[in-house]
Amino acid sequence: MASKHVPLLCMVCMMLGAQSVSPVQKVLGLIDEMAVKVKADRDSAVEEMTAYSQFAFKADREKSYALKSSAENIEALNAAIVDAQATIASHEEAIPDISSKISEASSKTDEAVALRQKEHEDFLAAEKSLVSDIEALETVTETLSQQASFAQLSPKAKSGIQALREGLARMADAEFVLNGPAKQVAAFLQAREEGEAGNPGTDVLNVVKEKFQESLKKSRRKEQETQAAHDSMVMDAENEIKGLKKELSVNTKGKATASESLAQAQKDLAVETKGEKEDQAFKQELKRDYDIRARDFEVEFKDANAELNALGQAKAILEKKFASFLEAGVHSTVRHALISNDGQKVRALRLIQQLGQRYHSTALISLSYRASADPFAKVRGMVQDMIEKLMQEAAEAADQKAFCDAEQGKSRKSKEEKDMSLAKTTARIEKADSAVATLTEQKTMLSKEVADLDAEMKEATEIRTSEKAVFNKTEKDLSESVDACGAAIQVLRDYYEGASFVQVKVTAGAKTQGGGGILDVLDYAASDFSKQLSDIRVAESEAVAKYDALALESKQLRAVKEVEIKGKESETKSLKTSLADYNEDKEGVSAELQAVVDYLAELKPKCEAEAPPSYAEKKAARDAEIQGLKEALQILE
Repeated sequence: MASKHVPLLCMVCMMLGAQSVSPVQKVLGLIDEMAVKVKADRDSAVEEMTAYSQFAFKADREKSYALKSSAENIEALNAAIVDAQATIASHEEAIPDISSKISEASSKTDEAVALRQKEHEDFLAAEKSLVSDIEALETVTETLSQQASFAQLSPKAKSGIQALREGLARMADAEFVLNGPAKQVAAFLQAREEGEAGNPGTDVLNVVKEKFQESLKKSRRKEQETQAAHDSMVMDAENEIKGLKKELSVNTKGKATASESLAQAQKDLAVETKGEKEDQAFKQELKRDYDIRARDFEVEFKDANAELNALGQAKAILEKKFASFLEAGVHSTVRHALISNDGQKVRALRLIQQLGQRYHSTALISLSYRASADPFAKVRGMVQDMIEKLMQEAAEAADQKAFCDAEQGKSRKSKEEKDMSLAKTTARIEKADSAVATLTEQKTMLSKEVADLDAEMKEATEIRTSEKAVFNKTEKDLSESVDACGAAIQVLRDYYEGASFVQVKVTAGAKTQGGGGILDVLDYAASDFSKQLSDIRVAESEAVAKYDALALESKQLRAVKEVEIKGKESETKSLKTSLADYNEDKEGVSAELQAVVDYLAELKPKCEAEAPPSYAEKKAARDAEIQGLKEALQILE
C-alpha cells in the first residue's frame, strides 16, 4: 500500500524545494488527504474482512450441522443395508431347503398314489374272482340239490364246477377254509365227474360259500380302511405341501422386499456420501480461502498503520522545520489583506451572512458578525475553520449514513436469512412431528392386529382343544365298540365252528344258520363302527391340519407385523432424535433472529430521522454552505 504514494511524496518534496511557504501548506494538506485516504482504505478492508468472517463462520457452522446430519444418516443407512443383507441371506438359505422339502413331499405323495392305484387294481381283481367263486358255489349248490349226474350237467353248471375247483385251490393255498371240507368238496366233484355216486351235502358247500363271502367282506373292509388311510395320508401330505408353499412364498416375497430395501438404502447412501464429500470439500476450500484472506488482510492492515505512522512523522517534521516561516508568511499575508483588500473583506462577510440567512445557519451568521468585529487577519482563519467544521460534519454524516446503510442492510439480510432458516427448520419439525404421529398410528394399528391375531389364535386353540377332547372320547368309545364286536364275533365263531363237520347234521345246520345271522349283524356293526372310527379320524386329521395351517399362518403374520413394529419404532426413534436436533436448531436460530431484531430496533432511532429534512436535503444544504464559504475565502484571498 505504501508504494502507491511514493510518486506523490516525491512531488511534495520537489514542491517543498521549489516553492515558499504556501506550497508547504499545500504539502501538509496533501499529507492530510493522503492520511484520510489510507485510513479510509484500511477501514474499508476491516469492514470487508469482518463481513467475510461472519459469512465464513455462518457457512462453516451450517456445513458442520449438515455433516453431522449426514454422518447420522450414513450410519442409519449402513445399519439398514446390513439388516437387509442379513434378511436376504436368511431367505436365500431357507428357499432351497423349503423347495427340497416340497419336492420330496410331492415325490412321496406320487409314489403313495401309484402304490395305492396298484393295490386297488389288485383288490378289484381279487374281488372279481371271489364274486365269481361265490356265483359258482351257488350254481353247484343248486345243481347238487337236483342230484344230476356230471354228464347231465349243463355247460353253465360244468363251468361253475370248474370255477369252484379253481376257487377251492386258491382258498386252500390261502388257508381260508379247513382242509377237510375242501377235500370233501373236491372229492365229491371228482366223483360226480367220473360218474360215481356220493354227496357230501349242501351244508359243506354252504360253509365254503360263507367262507368265500366272509373273505369277500374282509377284503372289501380292508380295501375301505386302506383307502381311508390313503386319503388321510394324501390330505396330510397336501396340507404339508400347501404349508411349505406358503412358507416358500413368504420367503420369496421377503427376499424381494429386502432386496428393494437394500437397493434403496444403497442409493440413498451413495447420495448421502456424495453430499458429505461435497460439504467436506466446501469446508476445506472455505478454510483455505479464509486463511489466505486473513494473511492478506493482516499484511494490508500492518502496511496501512505503517503508512499512517510515516505520514504523521513526515507532517511533524515539516511542521517543526517550517513553523516560523509559516507563521511569518501568514502574518504578512494578513497585513497585506488588511491594507489593500478591505472592500473584499466586506464582500466576503456579506456573502457569509447571506449563506447563513438562506440556509438558516446561526453558525454562519455568528461567523459573519465575529469576523466583522475581529481583525481582518483572523477572518480567513475563521472561515477556514468553519469550512473544516462543515466538512467534518459532512464526513461524519456520510460515515453515519454509510454505517447505518451497511448495518441496516446486513441486519435486514441476516434477518431474512434467519427467517428463512427458521421457516425451514419449522417445516422440518412439522414434517417430523407428522411422520412421528403417522408412525405411532401405524404402530398402534399393527399392535392391535397382533393382539387380534393372538385373540383369534387363542379362540381357535380353545375350539381345537374342545374338538380334540370330543374326538378322544368318541374314538375311545368307537374303538371299544369295535373291540367288543370283534371279541363277540370270536366267541360266537369259536362256538359255532367248534363242532366237527362229521357231526354237522340237521341240528348243526340250525346252529350254523343261527350263528351266521348273529355274526352278520356283529360284522355289520363292527364294520359300521370301524367306518365311523375311520371317518372321525379323517375329520380329526383334517381339523389338525387346518389348525396347524392356521397356527403357521398366524405365526408368520405375527412375525411380519412384529418386524414392521420394530421398524416403525426404529424409524420413530430416529425421527425423534432428528426432531430434538431441529428444536435445538430452532432455539438457536430464534435467539439469533431476536438478536438481529433487537439490533435493528437499536439502530432505528440512530439512523432514521424523526422529521425532515432528510439526509439528502441536509447534505445539499451543507455542500452549498461549504461552496459559499469557499467563494468567500477566494474573495478574501
